[in-house]
Amino acid sequence: MRISVLTFLGVFLLSCLTLSAADQRPNIVMIMCDDMGYEGVSAYGSPTYKTPQLDRLAAGGMLFEHCYSTPICTPSRVQLMTGKYNFRNYTRFGELATGQVTFGNILKQAGYKTAIAGKWQLGGGGDAVRAFGFDKYCLWNIEGRESRYWEPRILQDDTLREDVADRFGPDVACDFLVDFIKESHEDPFFVYYPMMLPHWPFVPTPDSKAGGSRQRLGMYDGQKGGVEYFPDMVAYVDKLVGRLDRTLEEVGVRENTLLLFTCDNGCATNIRSVMGNRQIKGGKASLPDNGTHVALVASWPGVIKPKQVSQALVDFTDFVPTLAAVGKTTVPVGFITDGHSFIDVLRGESQGEREWVFCHYSRNGTPARPAGKEKIEQALEKQARAKQAKTMGRFARTERYKLYEDGRFYNIKNDVQETRPLAPGKGSAAAEAARRQLQSIHDQMPPWQPFLPLE
Repeated sequence: MRISVLTFLGVFLLSCLTLSAADQRPNIVMIMCDDMGYEGVSAYGSPTYKTPQLDRLAAGGMLFEHCYSTPICTPSRVQLMTGKYNFRNYTRFGELATGQVTFGNILKQAGYKTAIAGKWQLGGGGDAVRAFGFDKYCLWNIEGRESRYWEPRILQDDTLREDVADRFGPDVACDFLVDFIKESHEDPFFVYYPMMLPHWPFVPTPDSKAGGSRQRLGMYDGQKGGVEYFPDMVAYVDKLVGRLDRTLEEVGVRENTLLLFTCDNGCATNIRSVMGNRQIKGGKASLPDNGTHVALVASWPGVIKPKQVSQALVDFTDFVPTLAAVGKTTVPVGFITDGHSFIDVLRGESQGEREWVFCHYSRNGTPARPAGKEKIEQALEKQARAKQAKTMGRFARTERYKLYEDGRFYNIKNDVQETRPLAPGKGSAAAEAARRQLQSIHDQMPPWQPFLPLE
């Protein structure tokens, strides 16, 4: 009898330890702002903006020098959430194709409580949000595209918010996430915060000198605003990041929470910023650095040592395998990802796996539908026109060198604005070796297709 009791106690204690270990899985807060190149975070050296909260997180954690997105909204969001280059599953602007598996699905399946707030713009309504793995949501651009800022149109868990008169949309979304964290912190949770800010229209924030309400702004219609408000909007991005960080501290989970901050693409083209001794023109919707080089700040006090600056290459396909690894789970059997986990970089155990990153960009997408010969020919003609207009294209790059599919080759360290292409055979030995390496990457990628064969 004594042996049976001891055996029972042993099994019971082992099960408790197992449950405790599962409960200690890190929480994850994934923040992505809207239309802000890496120059928007002052920790990267720009005097144009002040981001003390992000600077503090970078100083206490890791600042990545080489993170790359696609140059526009939906393609970046699809790539970030699914871990695939756009030639696999990007169908059209404003849509995430039905049946795709996202980081929300993977972490929910692993037992995480999940929530999303901010900007959706991926179609399908609330049913799609849930299908892509989120238990709770508070989103703009899930039904209609009315104002995201003052008096926003926001859907929260299938209910249209009617209590937002004189409210600032980004505050509504952040309030929702603060409440979710307070309610969920006793279990592992995943927060995805695709911010509304600082995308056009450029508007006064509640902290702007112009005032903090629609009434004080007069008849402001939510669609007009001057670039003079852009720094205020960047400052508000920073403020909201700081608010979420403080909430994690308040509920006692900061040490066990990975907070990641990045951006979907470069600034709007009418924004001018300063970096070092040069002016940076906003590069949204274009493939050069000012359209695709974005910030990445990682803060995980229990794991990441302070004051780390990483030269590791990261692109948006890498977040799915990284978050799966952080959540101590794996991607589903048969799931295809083009990404590489950078969890070992966060832990200080690696300088990074990648030797290159890749970008496949087509703003208007590649439709996924049956096609006859005539439709295929029309689609190919449309792609040819888009390439000529540079609303689609591909590049592969290292930290220093960048090769476009049309053969243009640049030393980005010396020519960040990409005005002096290096002719074949005219570069240094290192440059020509990089050209061959990057050409081999292009050669491995499937050709442009008129239609995607989505399952």
